[in-house]
Amino acid sequence: MPKLQSQIIKNISVLMLIALAIFLPVCHVYCGELLGQAAPDFSLKSINGGTISLSSYRGKVVLLNFWATWCAPCKEEMPSMNMLYHKYKNNGLVVLAASTDNSAAAVERFVSRHHLAFPVLLDSDMKVAKAKYRINAQPTTFLIGKDGTVINKYFGSVNWMDETIQKEIAALF
Repeated sequence: MPKLQSQIIKNISVLMLIALAIFLPVCHVYCGELLGQAAPDFSLKSINGGTISLSSYRGKVVLLNFWATWCAPCKEEMPSMNMLYHKYKNNGLVVLAASTDNSAAAVERFVSRHHLAFPVLLDSDMKVAKAKYRINAQPTTFLIGKDGTVINKYFGSVNWMDETIQKEIAALF
């Protein structure tokens, strides 16, 4: 039995490496195409009611984050994202967090529990995340300049209070 388990683990490892070898170059090539380009516009429902469009924030610096409540790295970065928002919101920073959760109630509980102050949007069918931004991993965040151009993209959990990131964002105001 241990020999069979060992072989299964080896096979799974090989399959995972093959999947990564195929997936990562495709994602990075496409996501890289957005850099320097106009951020795709969208409209999504907010958990506070109403609909929010990216284009309504033209003239402001936008941090667009795709996340989910079940995603551990997403949960890890939310406190520092909230601190960043509080620090720079009066300078014109807008944080839009688009949740890909199926349950709006789960998102509302998370936002309430963590006292998130920025707009949280619902993208449960992932029409924006997948079709417009080609998101295949969460969290993924886009930094969008005042003119609507994608300045940078970040994969995985980020410490948004990192000095280097703060300087990058502050330079856009």
